[in-house]
Amino acid sequence: MRFRAEVVVPRTSSEVAAFFDNPHNLARWDRSVARVEIRSAGPAAIGFTFDTVAPSGMRMTYRITAHEAERHTTVELVSSAMFKSAVWYMRYDPVPGGVRIGCAVQFRLRARYALLVIPLLLMSRSALHRDLKQLKDAIEGAHPRVVN
Repeated sequence: MRFRAEVVVPRTSSEVAAFFDNPHNLARWDRSVARVEIRSAGPAAIGFTFDTVAPSGMRMTYRITAHEAERHTTVELVSSAMFKSAVWYMRYDPVPGGVRIGCAVQFRLRARYALLVIPLLLMSRSALHRDLKQLKDAIEGAHPRVVN
């Protein structure tokens, strides 16, 4: 399954990059993530690994596999009880008035979760749009605009 959504954030590329450089910010906008646990030392770059822990307690491990600051990031699933594979593609494009953040996710469920395909198809598309709205709000809150 593959889903895609985008949002424009009225911030600079460097402000958006600074937000994404902190892996803990994932829990501020992705409703399926209660917390992030870092597994790697150093900055969030290619090879960096982290775990996400869902509100239910389900844990998944991810690795950054491609990253160009202020341009794009690819994060691949390393281990999960539910998903056989998953890849998140994030793209950041400067546009008039801010930065367009494009998010695409592609995943395959493990066989024992095959019955979830239809509910996931029905819910995931709108859920991704809601999460990106929360992402926009979180970035705006992290980098408030000063009005002169």
